[in-house]
Amino acid sequence: MKKYIIWLLLVTSINVQAQNIKGKVCFEKDKSPVQFATVGLLHMPDSAMITGVITLTDGGYKLEKVTPGNYFIKVSFVGFKTSGKSVTVETGNNEITVDTIFLAEAVASLNEVTVVAERIKGKEMVDRTVYEIPNLIAKSSSNGYDILKKIPQVNVDFQNNVTLNGSSNFIIQVDGRQRDKEFLAKLLPSDIQSIEVISNPSGKYEGNIDGVINIILKKEARYGMNGNTSLTIKPFNKPTTQATGSLDYAMGKITFYATGFLVSQKLDIFSSNENHFTGIDSTTSMSGIGGIKVTSSAINSGFDYYLNDKNNLSFNVSYKPIRQAVDISSETYLYKNSNPLNTISSLTNTGVHSDETSVSLFYKKLFKKAIQEFTAETSYYIFKSNDGTDFTNTRYLYNSDTPLSTYARVEENLNERNYFSTKLDYVHPIGFSAKIETGYQLYYQKMNYVFNVDNLQSTTPFNYEEIRNSIYGGITYNLKKIGMQALLRVENSHIMADSVTNHDYACFLPSANLQYKFSASHNLKFTYNRRINRPGIYDMDPYYKIGQNYNITQGNPNLKPDYRDRLQLTYTWNFGSNYFSPYVYQEYFTNKVGRQLLITTSPVNNALTTISKPFNLLTGYESGGGINAMLWYVNINARIYQGHFNEYTGDFIHIPAVNYFSYAITSYAFAQLDKKKTTTAFVFLNYNGVNVNAQSKTYSLPLYGIGVQKQLKDHSFGIFYLLPFSGKVQFSRTETETPYFNSSNRTRIDIGNYIQFSYSYKFNKGKNVKKLDRKIEVESDSKSQTIGR
Repeated sequence: MKKYIIWLLLVTSINVQAQNIKGKVCFEKDKSPVQFATVGLLHMPDSAMITGVITLTDGGYKLEKVTPGNYFIKVSFVGFKTSGKSVTVETGNNEITVDTIFLAEAVASLNEVTVVAERIKGKEMVDRTVYEIPNLIAKSSSNGYDILKKIPQVNVDFQNNVTLNGSSNFIIQVDGRQRDKEFLAKLLPSDIQSIEVISNPSGKYEGNIDGVINIILKKEARYGMNGNTSLTIKPFNKPTTQATGSLDYAMGKITFYATGFLVSQKLDIFSSNENHFTGIDSTTSMSGIGGIKVTSSAINSGFDYYLNDKNNLSFNVSYKPIRQAVDISSETYLYKNSNPLNTISSLTNTGVHSDETSVSLFYKKLFKKAIQEFTAETSYYIFKSNDGTDFTNTRYLYNSDTPLSTYARVEENLNERNYFSTKLDYVHPIGFSAKIETGYQLYYQKMNYVFNVDNLQSTTPFNYEEIRNSIYGGITYNLKKIGMQALLRVENSHIMADSVTNHDYACFLPSANLQYKFSASHNLKFTYNRRINRPGIYDMDPYYKIGQNYNITQGNPNLKPDYRDRLQLTYTWNFGSNYFSPYVYQEYFTNKVGRQLLITTSPVNNALTTISKPFNLLTGYESGGGINAMLWYVNINARIYQGHFNEYTGDFIHIPAVNYFSYAITSYAFAQLDKKKTTTAFVFLNYNGVNVNAQSKTYSLPLYGIGVQKQLKDHSFGIFYLLPFSGKVQFSRTETETPYFNSSNRTRIDIGNYIQFSYSYKFNKGKNVKKLDRKIEVESDSKSQTIGR
């Protein structure tokens, strides 16, 4: 009994004497925090490893239950020198705070040649991949677009269109707030600390997105004024101009900002269309020539108000007008039993005028515990568009100049969409290895459609309203070798519209990540998610529209959401300064929207024509594999896949089962041409494969080009040549096959002398202050037709 009491007192004494050690890790150059650095506690003098943790997003760490003794805190991070500090734990101190540990960039000397990290390496986390931006990469880049070109999984084309893993269905965030891609031109590369890529969005995000690119800025910015401006011009063969500008002004606790973007593009287009009605052996053949002009602009403005270390407030307002005009003159030949009958001369003018405005207010509160935070956001969005089409058709006998009839039609489609959204998010840490996340979102949207024919309202206006309530919750847990995350999002929608049959529906959207770290360089990750795609404003437009060939298109307000379940296994290998990540996946989809084509009688001339209308036609699966890699100076995103559409039988149509196969590749390669790393040559390649729908296949043109960029201090000059020595090229081709109707549509553009010249200037003046976080998530309904969009 006496021995037991002595042993109990000894254990109690040891537990009382155990202390906590906390501190912070920052980069030596700009004093910004280092997140995800490895912190090890070594016992001295034998250097035995006692325990270890990783730093949090603010660079902080905490080592718990450390007994009295002498220790060394060792910190390591990829691309930086290992550093640390000695610490002595004595009896009586509850908590010891260690001075900040600074990490210097790793530099190696080989035969008097200095070698510094020149390429971006990825660090795999359980729910994302983090790419730290080396200083040399920042110095050789002029804006955020240039940085993204060098990130695996991300590709940026010659018009600064961005894709993630080959998809454009993703969101771009800056410090957690959503931005238009035009905002990337504003970002100074020297302000970017890291870029996070989330390929498997959790329940925290809207259920309809496939990925997230989150750009993390350094926690210091200039006090005073900084900005960026750029100009890109294609002077030959239909000039194209793109200009951007931005300005930030900080006054202590508050920072005001404004950004602007303008693009104007013109192209000559050539179209051809052949339709064959097999049941009556009738054929139409059309060829046309015309031009397209697009003008798009965007303005963002707002402020960040830094109340104190724990609270900040942000306000943002944006406005984006788009103007698009397409003019085509064409000749159509009508054949019966292969014999020409008539000729139709057509002149068609199509215009799209749209305006979108959004206002957002964001609040964020940090707590004493690291990671613990609360955010609230309210946003209001207004979208208005006027889509107009007018055409005049004159019919002649074949090889005759005498008109038989003339038909003219003017269509005007007025669309309006408003939505209001409020989001609440909360994160709470559980020790230093886990966190729980939960949140709620209220979403209300209203859509109005008015359709006019020949300046007269043709039908009763159609109104559509939806109230959506969403909640989510889940946990993230990290161990030394294993990381896990599981979240569930539940969305309930109530729809108010006369023609909609299913007024209420709920959906459950789970997501899960399981990661195993073989070593610091080798990583295996399994992911699962369920996504939802809701019909867009144009898919639900219920009115009939008649084209110049009297073909009819119509939306479907009774469309249901479609769902996708995706499982993916990804292996990641970092070697040297290279990143290599192959993956395989299996995806199942239900109620996917496809366009149904039927033969009908035209209300204009009682001739046979087609009517195209979207339905939830497609159920099936897709499997494939690919790689995301940054190998030396080549960024590669490639995918090969095959899939299957199940058989579909509707009231008026039967679509047989279909198997499909395709592949896609996007690559950006660059090379430094001088020792100072100020001249960069690059090559761009993009091919999107074949897009298969219920009854059609669309083939796209492979795009490639070469360019050079020169950096002179704060000035950058560049030149890019798209499809060198090409002229008129076939940009896209769509083949449609049904039991009673076949068609082939081709679009060609004149790409001759597509040479772009670019200039950019950046400035950053003032002293450093702490940067603020803000989050703004705004949907967009705007559409435009330019190359690569």
